[in-house]
Amino acid sequence: MAAALGCALIAAAPRARAASPSDGDVRTLIDAIYAAEYSQGKFREALEKVEVGKILCEGDLCSKKVRAQLFVAVGTMHARLGDAGKAKAAFTTALAADAAAAPRTEYATDEVTALFDETRGTSAASPSTGGCRATYAGKAAPRGWSSGEAGHCHASALEAEKADEFARCEADARAALELDDQPVARATLARCLEAANNWLEAASEWEETARQAPQTRNFTLAKQAQYRATQLRRRTPAIVIEPPKDTEGVTLELDGAALPLEMLGQEIPVNPGEHTVVANSKRGDLPLRFKRTVLLEASTTVPIAIELTPFSPEVRCILEAQTADALSKCMRLSSPTSNLDVRIGTEVSGYTDTMDVDVLTPSVFTTAEHATDGWGVNAAFLVDVVTAASVDILATASPRWREVRYVPAVGGHARFGDADVGVSGSLSHEPDYLSVSGGARIALDLLQKTVTPSLAVDYSHDTSGRSKTPYSVYSNEIDRVGVTAGLGLVLSKATFGSMTVTAVIEDGDTSKPYRYVPMFAPEVAPLVPKGLEIDSVNLFRLAERPLEQLPDHRERFAVALSAAHRFSGSTLRVSERLYLDTWGVKASSTDGRFLIDVVDGLRLWPHLRFHGQTGASFWELAYVASEGPEGLVVPTVRTGDRELGPLIAVTGGGGARVAFGKHDEYAVSFAGDVVYSRFLNHLFVKDRWGYFGAFSLEAEFD
Repeated sequence: MAAALGCALIAAAPRARAASPSDGDVRTLIDAIYAAEYSQGKFREALEKVEVGKILCEGDLCSKKVRAQLFVAVGTMHARLGDAGKAKAAFTTALAADAAAAPRTEYATDEVTALFDETRGTSAASPSTGGCRATYAGKAAPRGWSSGEAGHCHASALEAEKADEFARCEADARAALELDDQPVARATLARCLEAANNWLEAASEWEETARQAPQTRNFTLAKQAQYRATQLRRRTPAIVIEPPKDTEGVTLELDGAALPLEMLGQEIPVNPGEHTVVANSKRGDLPLRFKRTVLLEASTTVPIAIELTPFSPEVRCILEAQTADALSKCMRLSSPTSNLDVRIGTEVSGYTDTMDVDVLTPSVFTTAEHATDGWGVNAAFLVDVVTAASVDILATASPRWREVRYVPAVGGHARFGDADVGVSGSLSHEPDYLSVSGGARIALDLLQKTVTPSLAVDYSHDTSGRSKTPYSVYSNEIDRVGVTAGLGLVLSKATFGSMTVTAVIEDGDTSKPYRYVPMFAPEVAPLVPKGLEIDSVNLFRLAERPLEQLPDHRERFAVALSAAHRFSGSTLRVSERLYLDTWGVKASSTDGRFLIDVVDGLRLWPHLRFHGQTGASFWELAYVASEGPEGLVVPTVRTGDRELGPLIAVTGGGGARVAFGKHDEYAVSFAGDVVYSRFLNHLFVKDRWGYFGAFSLEAEFD
């Protein structure tokens, strides 16, 4: 499961988690008010509009960082209107939401800055007022330090690091470096920067530590620093800003800093955390704007496609409002948006082969995922319509048959900190077979989500019978218990790997009550050639045709390895699965897909698979029956199941996926494969050609 999930993520290109739903609109609103009313000296009008903007941040619609920016703006307006009390109250609210909040440099006057600094100085958000130098008591320099004050500041930085007060740690470590440039102080600064997710700055400090440490003969620190710098550079996330269709007149910003157009299409390393890309342009007199905020995690590269559009209706309403009544109308427009993503879809697949087996499988499914609360549910319903007139049927003079199978399934998962716990259940019903199954899974995100171990346990209880015969008259009970341990690894920004180990224990008689096995005399069996046709088999076999009889216990083991690598416009996915069981079957399956993003919304992929296996230990081309004292003696274990014999199979094909809609919320997929199987030691057949096709339609809603 971890492999499938990991590969799917890579194939779709790594995506960052969405920010809170109103973040983009609130930032846009604040920017526009500063640029318009505030810059024109209309502080009262600016305050009214930014106050109305609070409706966009009701409940959890805004992140803490954006809420802080909104209240900093409110405080700034109050300060410019001369109301120091209300300004400080707004600044206090901002600092409670984000201790790193600060007024906009380009719009902050001395009055605004003084009030904000005064608020921050008395706020619990700044416990280290005065810094380490204010608490220095004139003690002598510690050993190895040329300044007692520097040693004191370094000790204070270490205390702050231990208390997880990384802003104070950074300030005190920098103070120590200003007084005495020691490699150990620089290493402390690097650790605190790294812990605060300032990876780019931390990597630079680690590199400088690695350069300086050998000069003080601290070679161990130099080696550790170089290792940390390398690891950070490797795991630092990046943004790739894809250019709009027309770049004329476009200006770019990344986190408020101007970005040259030459950076379009290139990887831009950034620190983990929240980042905002802004683009502005004009179409005639109509201002066009793009703004997207993403939350980047370690080892991810996020593509951001610029789509320049006018302001949202809510923001345009507030910006254009000239009266209180107009602002009231804007409040009614600002209805909360949902963090719930819902997908519904349907798929119809079909299979046919040269052995006259036909399968038609329509299905429907739906999923619901809550991005911020970390839970999801899913449900599916599948119908299999199978018809067959294969050589197995004809060999027993049975007519062509048709059977329908119904499979409902449900599941769900929820996150608890770094753990994701899921459960699932399904039912499979056929005229002569009933299966009930359930399972549970837990996965852990470790080392900043670069390592994901998982464990899954599944159980199923099956009842096998005969068509049109009550289970009370004839049935076999089959129990299966499966355990799968998995490990997902983020190997680089664009490479994901996984390994799963699976063990399944199966108890019960799985023999097919319709499958009869031909028997041959001892002197005839060695002469039976591979692929002997039905008429010849009937000519040489004995009259007795006992039913298939398989062992009633089976243990299966499999190891699967998979990897996916994302290139700039394509994804390569490969997997290898090794299998063996206590019946003597050994198998290898190798699968590869190369997904190519042709244009926006269109993805194509070729598919190739190879499978090879040995036969079960009890597999025989021609089973021998001999006369005994009490009559004919047949083998205790016997089968005619082709899939238990030695064979090789090659699959080739491909598919296409077309996404459409304003935000690619709809998608149509087509897939097709041709399967050639070569049976190496079987009666009736030597090979088989199979053809598979599938069509699906999906829709996603917020």
